[in-house]
Amino acid sequence: MNIKSNILLRIYLIGAICTLFGIAVLGKIYIIQTEDNGKWKTLADSSNIKKFDINAERGNIYSADDKLLATSVPYFVLHVDFRSQAMTQEIFQRNVDSLAYYMWKQFGKLSVKEYRQKLVKARNKRHQYFPLCDKADYVLLKQIKQWPLFREGKYKGGLIVEMHQERKNPYGYLAQRTIGLIRNNAQDIGLEEAMDSLLKGVEGSIFKQKIAGGEWIPVKSSKGTEPKNGYDIISTIDLGLQDITESTLLQAVTDYQADFGCAILMEVKTGAIKAIANLGKNATAAYTENFNYAIGLSNEPGSVFKVAGYLSLFDDGYITPKDSINTNGARATFAGRILTDDGHNSQYNFLTPGKALAISSNVAIAKWMAKYYSDNKQKLYNKYVQFGLTSKTNVDLKGERKPFINKPENWSAMSIPWMAHGYEVKFTPLQILTFYNAIANKGIRVKPYLVQRIEDNGTIIREYSTKNTAHKICSEQAADMAKEILLRVIEDENGTARKIKSPYYRIAGKTGTAKMSEGSAGYTNKNLSTFVGFFPADNPLYSCIVVIGGPQGLFTTGGVVSAPIFRTMADKIITSNIQSNIAINKDTLIPNKPIPYISSTANNVQALMQRFKLKFDFKEDWEYALLKSDSTNKKTISKINEQANVVPNVRGMLLDDAVSLLENEGLKVIFSGKGKVATQSITPGSQIIKGNSIQLYLN
Repeated sequence: MNIKSNILLRIYLIGAICTLFGIAVLGKIYIIQTEDNGKWKTLADSSNIKKFDINAERGNIYSADDKLLATSVPYFVLHVDFRSQAMTQEIFQRNVDSLAYYMWKQFGKLSVKEYRQKLVKARNKRHQYFPLCDKADYVLLKQIKQWPLFREGKYKGGLIVEMHQERKNPYGYLAQRTIGLIRNNAQDIGLEEAMDSLLKGVEGSIFKQKIAGGEWIPVKSSKGTEPKNGYDIISTIDLGLQDITESTLLQAVTDYQADFGCAILMEVKTGAIKAIANLGKNATAAYTENFNYAIGLSNEPGSVFKVAGYLSLFDDGYITPKDSINTNGARATFAGRILTDDGHNSQYNFLTPGKALAISSNVAIAKWMAKYYSDNKQKLYNKYVQFGLTSKTNVDLKGERKPFINKPENWSAMSIPWMAHGYEVKFTPLQILTFYNAIANKGIRVKPYLVQRIEDNGTIIREYSTKNTAHKICSEQAADMAKEILLRVIEDENGTARKIKSPYYRIAGKTGTAKMSEGSAGYTNKNLSTFVGFFPADNPLYSCIVVIGGPQGLFTTGGVVSAPIFRTMADKIITSNIQSNIAINKDTLIPNKPIPYISSTANNVQALMQRFKLKFDFKEDWEYALLKSDSTNKKTISKINEQANVVPNVRGMLLDDAVSLLENEGLKVIFSGKGKVATQSITPGSQIIKGNSIQLYLN
């Protein structure tokens, strides 16, 4: 009996426990269904909600003349989702043959049969991300959406569209290194890198919820953030001047088969860089903008640095252009080491600063500098600091090399005379140009810059000015003296750049030739040939430097190689710049003045000559004519032969005349601007390739 009672007690106890447990479970269910319902619903929703970034649109980069230099162009990556539940087997079979045909017609990599096999295989394996096209533009995307299968709609057709952006430079290689590149697998460069924080904008965000079929849709109740598009950069680059600079440099480095070339054009008063070209050989020996030599090349400058010594002497009042020094037949000894003028100038003894610079005498500047600064090295170093030669220019680009001038305590007994003619110091081309620009600007140094304005949808956000960076590096009188002796380099009968003297305007500048160095490996047997100066010298508009590295040939000095390139550029710029030309109807004395050239239809040239009572000799079959004058102002008329299979010179022509002439030669004409043709993208005299495009810039 006790055993039976004990068993019943246990059964009752277990039953009570089970009853209590059931009540607890039911109570919890009730709580979940009522009181905690919102909490668990939110948790369930959150597992299917994800935050997605919305990319901001990157700002554009423009030239000073409102040409688009860099912009973001959308492209689309296309896939097919063969797992889409809405894509039935019947829909697939009805469209697969036609789709294979369209793929063959568009892509052409496989046959129609092979494309069909790939599609069927992907469908059978239920591929969710079958690659269709890795780069489609908007036009192609619209076409593909109308292809068989995809025209069935988003879900039945399974087309997946991913939009990406690609950075484009509409003008190709022009100023490419300066404008820069945005690269996924390498460091960004140029203005794209330096101005990235302004260009890239601010990303936005949006919340999406995952629904059946793996599709993500926006959650209306969630608060995302709108993206803030990037600002636009308005650069100082003038596309017409850039074209002149780059095409002239390309022709030169090609002719000399040089290792590289660099040319920079700067506005004297402001420091605005109007053109900058950097050309080096790539792996296939073609010239491309593969390195920014303007700020990344640091080398001993050679004789172009002599002007720093003369400016020091003038500014400190030690000498004037009328003084002279005995060079002893171009030979002197410093600390037991002999310095000569490289085998020339031995016929001279006493030289003035102007004559010494004109013939590029090493001995003259070395003796003057040693005489006045050997006992006060710190004073000379302070002068270099005053001129800005010990500091970077801080141009709007990353990667500028710091100039090198040793501290006075590290100078040897030979340092002053050797620095005087451009050794034991290193500078980039832009640093040398900035110094010369200050001389052209009456001793006022301005910071070179490439960005003139930041805009947001046309509203100016920030504007850059030279006022805050301009400072005097020397007296105006000293700058005028330096300018006076720089003119001698071109205008002296024995000047090292006498061959670039122009009858139409004056050039002031200096040649330089130095051995190229390779760091610890020492000097190479290649020259770095330089010419730096400004024009027109009487009222300087532009300063310019041309540096050619490793030119080939018998004569590879700065006077032979770089100076003529400078002159060619200056001629083109002078004739295309409205600031430096007087309108023809403003000057009744035009018959008595030199005319570089005027090209147009024969009727237009004839009318011009009749107006100013110039003699002419036209032939009846002439359609286009060229009026020009030589250094003696003798004017001649000649026919422009449009049948010579070479690109004609259309600069100075009205657009209609230029287009007619060029299209008759089989070229496609693209133009921008208003007025007459200022520059053309293909050098006159080049071989015509039928169907090629030629860009005309009007001003």
